[in-house]
This record gives sequence, C-alpha cells and structure tokens, in this order.
Amino acid sequence: MVWRTYSSVGHRHWSRQMRFEDLPPFLRVEQAQELTQLGRSQLYEQTRLWRASGGKEGIPVVRFGRCLRIPTAALLRLAGVRPEEDIDDE
Repeated sequence: MVWRTYSSVGHRHWSRQMRFEDLPPFLRVEQAQELTQLGRSQLYEQTRLWRASGGKEGIPVVRFGRCLRIPTAALLRLAGVRPEEDIDDE
C-alpha cells in the first residue's frame, strides 16, 4: 500500500509516497503530523482528549516515559485505511 504525504515549505508543495510497510509501529507527533496534515497543536490536543476521555475521543497515544507515540495502525484505522488494501499508483 502506498501512503501519500504532502508538505509545504514556504510556498512550495511537494508530495512523496510511503509504503505502509516502511512506517514504524509507533509515530512521533511530527511524523503523524505529516501523515494527517494536522497542526502540531491540534495533534497534541487530540492525544490529550484521547487520554482524558479514556479512549472515547481523540487520537490514540501511548506514553513511553516522557515520550508520546501514536500507534500507526490506530491512526490508519481512524483514517479508514486498511494496510492490506492495494492502492494503484496514479
């Protein structure tokens, strides 16, 4: 499966393709930001909401000491993407 990510630097927009198999099992907030196109503050707020609601709302997060990591599989499920699906390259 190919996952397209988009980023903008200044006024330049670029995209790159990532294979699901290349993604780590847990994402740093910055990596999740690139995949979701949400801002850093928005992601932190969504992870805070998930922890405060006992997992009923927001984006799932795991704490490793002082580090927060977002499970890749959970993020893909939220996006409605199943890793086993094949997506044709455009």
